[in-house]
Amino acid sequence: MNPIDIDIHSIKNEDFKKYELIDIREEDEIENLPPLVFCRHVPFSQFPLNTNELDKSTSYLLFCAKGGRSHFMAEALNKKGYQTLSINNGIASVNAYLKNMNT
Repeated sequence: MNPIDIDIHSIKNEDFKKYELIDIREEDEIENLPPLVFCRHVPFSQFPLNTNELDKSTSYLLFCAKGGRSHFMAEALNKKGYQTLSINNGIASVNAYLKNMNT
């Protein structure tokens, strides 16, 4: 496993608040879905133009539909000095994790 890829279920609930969760799916992928709580939407297609929205002192968890784009983006951002991890298995893992947090 690549060190930038993470199983979100390995993050303790109390440690989750140390990260900012970013959804990098495109607008057309989420347009008919309810917004996720605790999440900011920064579409993949707008990188690297939108990196000015990120802070290098903040730790980020990136996710997309399945994990491919978030892996690529985490790798690119880490090379530029950002602290980012890519969530394995994308939105399905995020949804399962958030559901378990609330139960």
